[in-house]
Amino acid sequence: MEIIPIDRDYVAKSANLTTAHRASFYCVLWFQEGNPTHQVDFTPIKVQPESLLFVGKDSVQFFDQGKNFKAKVLLFTDAFFCRNDDDVKYLNRTPLFQSFGCSQHCTLSVSEELKTLWTFMEREDKTPHDRFKPILLRNYLESFLLQAERAIGDGISSPSTNEIYKEIFFDFNKLVEEHFKEQKPVSYYSEQLYVSPKVLSRATRQLTGKTPKRILDERMLLEAKRLLMYDISAGKEIGYSLGFTEPTNFIKFFRKHTGKTPLAFRAYYRQTMGM
Repeated sequence: MEIIPIDRDYVAKSANLTTAHRASFYCVLWFQEGNPTHQVDFTPIKVQPESLLFVGKDSVQFFDQGKNFKAKVLLFTDAFFCRNDDDVKYLNRTPLFQSFGCSQHCTLSVSEELKTLWTFMEREDKTPHDRFKPILLRNYLESFLLQAERAIGDGISSPSTNEIYKEIFFDFNKLVEEHFKEQKPVSYYSEQLYVSPKVLSRATRQLTGKTPKRILDERMLLEAKRLLMYDISAGKEIGYSLGFTEPTNFIKFFRKHTGKTPLAFRAYYRQTMGM
């Protein structure tokens, strides 16, 4: 775990922050001053002073260079947080880092409780290393995340949410993350979950308003966009890596959902982001 203070000057001097970048860690940004626009997975997010932005691992981010701002960034990995399967399940299910098929990213005003816990983490992060330090840091982080989640709720439940559908949805979401590149039929997921396609559709519709097919397509599209931005491979190679056996099928899929070819999308965003 690491906490880093940043501002516009810091970002301008860091090449990996001034271009779209993908990182295999979780990120919590505390914007203290200014109101920059932060790009996460091609979604512009207008942040406010004294607000938190939670960004899941593997997301593509781009920092705003056009406006003055002051912020702190908290970074941590699965290896740091996860002691057991329950911790893995928590990170896979918390709405702080999971959008569950939606394009929304979690933002939250900074409460006094969250400020206090952040201060504890920051202070401990600066102390000399001993056997207590990683334990304390992890416990403070867990308390911070739970306090933040309490403030927003679980993000998908309502009084009428069927708990069985909720479990089906979470399990479906996990399977999608593991297999969306090689398994595109909805029937594969319903078979793995031992439910009918109709029941799976009811579960995803109740919790997200989307069909299983739409969730699969959106996940595939997001991964394609991410790869086009940070991977230098040719479009057809990216298509192959996503399970498209023919380049034309990948191009048709991408154009259907974005109105652009993969290479036109790459050129547009790289020009927009000054890459």
